[in-house]
Amino acid sequence: MPHSSVRPEVILLITKVDFSRRDDLTRPYHRDGRPFTHAEHALLITCTPEEVAAAKTQSRLEAEWQRELGAMQDAFFDLLMKYFAKLPKGSMVSDAVAIMTDEDYAEFERLAEIVTAEDTLEYRALHEDN
Repeated sequence: MPHSSVRPEVILLITKVDFSRRDDLTRPYHRDGRPFTHAEHALLITCTPEEVAAAKTQSRLEAEWQRELGAMQDAFFDLLMKYFAKLPKGSMVSDAVAIMTDEDYAEFERLAEIVTAEDTLEYRALHEDN
């Protein structure tokens, strides 16, 4: 098996760079505002054109997924609101689910898995240090 010259850890670092930050051009920063460590910076400056291309592709795919996820979240919300409009104020999701058509319930189940998975991943990412 041939050895790949593309290093996943470098691709990951490239995707984390905040390219919009212009206040300190002496070192790169993560998109969350943290400066890169000296070790990260040292690794970053060794990136190859292939790694930059792979990072661009990865960033494009992540942006595409975020757009798709946003559309699914909107569809999930719209589906629930369609039924909440028929229910009294203070109703719960379970009340909306109880009056859904079979077709809408199937769509609810499909979207709930995706939206809930994303929320769980976001929660874990935000709170993994706690």
